[in-house]
Amino acid sequence: MRKVLLLSSAFFFAFGAPKLYEAIELVPGGENVVFEMKTNGIIVTGTYDVKTGNSIYNPSKHSDINEGDMIIGIENYRVSNLYDFISHFNEFTDNQEVQITITRKGKADHKKLKLISVNGDIKTGLYVKERVLGIGTMSFYDPINKIYGALGHEVTDSSTKEIVEIKSGAIYNGNVIGINKGQNGAPGDKMSEVSLEDSIGTIEANTSFGIFGSIEEIPSTYVPIKMATHDEVKLGKAEIQTVTKGSKVETYQIEITNLKKQETSATKGITFKVTDPKLLAISNGIYSGMSGSPIIQNNMLVGAVTHVIVDDIQMGYGVYMEYMYQNALQYF
Repeated sequence: MRKVLLLSSAFFFAFGAPKLYEAIELVPGGENVVFEMKTNGIIVTGTYDVKTGNSIYNPSKHSDINEGDMIIGIENYRVSNLYDFISHFNEFTDNQEVQITITRKGKADHKKLKLISVNGDIKTGLYVKERVLGIGTMSFYDPINKIYGALGHEVTDSSTKEIVEIKSGAIYNGNVIGINKGQNGAPGDKMSEVSLEDSIGTIEANTSFGIFGSIEEIPSTYVPIKMATHDEVKLGKAEIQTVTKGSKVETYQIEITNLKKQETSATKGITFKVTDPKLLAISNGIYSGMSGSPIIQNNMLVGAVTHVIVDDIQMGYGVYMEYMYQNALQYF
């Protein structure tokens, strides 16, 4: 059974008034979650050739607009979604060059994009998207502050490998419909199905310690346990909570093999090995989508899974929960 958290101590003050409370206990997660992030513009995912008369135009080759760029403006218009991107082109004519404002590696720049009419339709030569979707695992709930933490690491754009800067976001419950087994050198992954209609929480921050947000409801049956400090974590047996089928959270055995002495917030403090025969039979080890699975030892929430060691997928890293939680509080 799970139940709501009881006690806290004052933490973080703004002009003398309490902002948040630091929880002594947290509820461990383990649920499979799907996250949806909307960016401050639209992301270029690729380019294509457009025929114009006897020549070919491609934005990457001819206008230096590349995969991974974020478009935030067209001429004097602000672009924040696909509707903005498409509708503003109605203001322009065939073969007209328009100024595109992009951000690349955090820096704004202006480029010229040629618009070409093909059978009455304007072609840009750009493939774009306005959101990032992914799968992960819930790490903890804080019922005092009604916030959560998940993933244990940042969400990066697949094109640029850089952290996604979000405008807004939401998380949803998802059902695991299968695990693709991995092997050393090629970790597996999990497949999930979800309806993006009823979110269970917001996404307020995307950080190197995970994604954090407000949670709408935490069932009163959820049981909190003590959050361990980094120096309370020990070598030896522990367990993780995660979902490998459907929506049921299950417990699997691991062995903590190494602990980094980290006096300040940092990731990859815990090294562990999957030892549970059932989990090894399902996945051969750690897989993509397991990130965020809470690590529990001696009935304390000690950390969360963050990364797999690619050359040995039974081995992985975790972040100390103390540091993950402290990082979460900075955003509320």
